Amino acid sequence: MQEIVNFLLDNPEVIEKVMNGQASLLGVELDDVLSVIEGILGTGKLMNFYWH
Repeated sequence: MQEIVNFLLDNPEVIEKVMNGQASLLGVELDDVLSVIEGILGTGKLMNFYWH
C-alpha cells in the first residue's frame, strides 16, 4: 500500500484520472483506493462528489 501512496504522491495527475474513472489501480480494492485518495486530498467532501 505504501508503494501506491508514493506513486500517487509522485504522479498527482493519476489521482484526478482515477477520480474521473479514466484510470484504475489494478489489484487494489475500491475502498482502499478511496481511502488512499481521501487521505492524500485530506477531505471526504470531494470524494462524495466523485463517487456517489
